[in-house]
Amino acid sequence: MKADFEFIVESVRDAVLIVSAEGQIVRINAEAERMFGYPRQELVGQPLETVLPAGASIRAMAEVADSLARRRDGHEFFVDVSLSPATAGGVIAIARDVSDRKRMNQELGRQTSILESILNSMGEGVIVCDQTGKLLLVNPAGLRLHPTLRGREKPGVAVYQEFGLFLPDKLTPYPADELPLARVLRGEVVDGLEMFVRAPHVPEGIWTTVTARPLRDANGSFAGGVVVIHDTTAIKFAQGALLAGQEAEGKRIARELHDSVSQDLCCLILDMAQFQRELPGSLGKVSDRINSQKEKLMEVAEAVDSVCRQLHPSVLERIGLNQALAHLCTEFNNRKGLHIRFSHGEIPAALPAASALCLYRVAQEALRNIVRHANARYATVLISAAQGGLHLSIEDDGVGFDPKTVGAKARLGLVSMQERVRLVGGSLTIHSEPGNGTRIDLRVPLLDESPRPEYDTSLEAVAVA
Repeated sequence: MKADFEFIVESVRDAVLIVSAEGQIVRINAEAERMFGYPRQELVGQPLETVLPAGASIRAMAEVADSLARRRDGHEFFVDVSLSPATAGGVIAIARDVSDRKRMNQELGRQTSILESILNSMGEGVIVCDQTGKLLLVNPAGLRLHPTLRGREKPGVAVYQEFGLFLPDKLTPYPADELPLARVLRGEVVDGLEMFVRAPHVPEGIWTTVTARPLRDANGSFAGGVVVIHDTTAIKFAQGALLAGQEAEGKRIARELHDSVSQDLCCLILDMAQFQRELPGSLGKVSDRINSQKEKLMEVAEAVDSVCRQLHPSVLERIGLNQALAHLCTEFNNRKGLHIRFSHGEIPAALPAASALCLYRVAQEALRNIVRHANARYATVLISAAQGGLHLSIEDDGVGFDPKTVGAKARLGLVSMQERVRLVGGSLTIHSEPGNGTRIDLRVPLLDESPRPEYDTSLEAVAVA
């Protein structure tokens, strides 16, 4: 029996120290020799504190984690100690070297601290949840950009709903099953999702772009999701300021053309008419040539007037959106040979300037594209009120196209229209396929924007490139 005990003690891979009731070491195994660097004969008879400085308090416990141990050469390291009773009131202490684990934990703690510092300093909001939707982490920017999480940022708190999140029209709450958190919990990838956050501490709201990715563990199993929120408010207003400057410059050029070139052309036409009346009747050929030049000058005057309207559609301010669109369709009928049927429903007489201008510019660009690319004979333009906003539909019977393979120039026009619509919180859908014509559906809200103090008041009245 004694031989069996000896064999077991010497075979274990942990240090074994048998300690008397007085706290002296009476026996050690080979691993204890190696771990502490003492020959048996030198360590036997020494107090337990020789190798375990906290030996006295250790003997009063059953298990001690991360206790400090000391080698013969003075080197200190960490051990876990388990105690079992021995005969005559003594104890058997089993020590396991955990210094590697301790270093790993310290390194993990250091890396965690670095990660936490990075997350806390990021301008982007970061939200991490497990596969059940319980919140594991949210950084300060996440709380600022996603204020409904405030008070629920402690790990393990379930996030059942997210409030204050709206579609780009700023009026329609985001559908619960389409929220980034809901989608990522279904294993979906979310890229560039635009959301408007109506935050209590920011009355004018926050524009955000959201990306989200599922998280997987080392085995590839679904483990949750991470959502990253980018504050795009400054970009949104900067784009508006840029477009406001473009529109203002267009207005200035249009005014200069109207006040100078157009007026000079009119005066020249009148002078030629007066000169024609003063000519003798025998100079018929000269009179005919004057008539021809007058007609050309009138065409130039009309072209300049058309350029002025394209640079700045002042007709919107004079006669309103319905009549402006009707006038636009008539112009394309007369000058471009495209047969357009225009109709409208009951829409408010007073419209937000940004919404009206966006609709007009998209219609202008769409009709221009039909003339250039569609080879169409007929088109319809319909505008109506719908769901708290305006709906504009433009359809043609042309050759159609595949939106994914459209040429660079045409793609630029489509991107331009989409950008105009996005800046007023609207949506643009293009339905087309080769041989079956094209239909564009545009919806914009009727919510008039209030500009931020640091921007010019003309900012929100512009939504065109």
